[in-house]
Amino acid sequence: MIDDRLGEGDALSVEERDGTTATMMSTRSVSAASRAPCAARRRCASTRASAGRARTATRAGGEGEETPFTNADAFSALSGLKKTGADPFASGAARARPMEAERAVGFVKSGVDATKLPSTRDSDAILKRFDDTQRREGTEAAVTACERPAMERSTRALASRASRVMLGICAPSAEDGLASLKTWTAELGLPKGKLHGMDRDGVPVDPPKGAVFIKYNSLSGDAYISGYGGTFRGVLFTPELEDAAFRQYGYLPLDVLTGH
Repeated sequence: MIDDRLGEGDALSVEERDGTTATMMSTRSVSAASRAPCAARRRCASTRASAGRARTATRAGGEGEETPFTNADAFSALSGLKKTGADPFASGAARARPMEAERAVGFVKSGVDATKLPSTRDSDAILKRFDDTQRREGTEAAVTACERPAMERSTRALASRASRVMLGICAPSAEDGLASLKTWTAELGLPKGKLHGMDRDGVPVDPPKGAVFIKYNSLSGDAYISGYGGTFRGVLFTPELEDAAFRQYGYLPLDVLTGH
């Protein structure tokens, strides 16, 4: 302890006393600062020791044994939320329906090598040329301009890359129409379903008299026959490709796929 009382003969000037006081205060500050880190280290060591003793007690199997982590209640907080629809985590939630099988792409007659058929672009150009010429000059001129073999191969090529094919057959008689339907479905490898319009409530009826129109859709394979009062003859060919572009050609000759 520093005695700041002064006796006789011990008089100091104010400056000296101030200087001495300042020096002593500075020394105290340095000493306190040097002791601070030591105290902090002692506190950290004490904390680590306490934590170690706690872990040791836990491993010893006494009360307070740690419970392994699980996520069994991970979604329990959702039960308190305001629901705006079906709870996808509820046990009774409806399961999503499995995706429908993708629609088959490509219709090819057995024995036909689709890799040797013309490209979509070339096939489209041939059949469009037929359409344009037919409108201007008639069917015979269009067939001559496009050549029947090229038209046949182009029709097969587009069907081989289609996800759906629709046919509209305009024929002079039911017999010719049904024969054309049979030829086109067989030559393009199209599915065959039911023929509608040849019965009434399950009772067979006579086919329409005169010209007929037959509508066919490859999605079901079904066809519908009805009487037709128009003058067009041939097949309206509508293939749907993956590019979703609208394509419709015709009326193509009824026998374009047989080479006659």
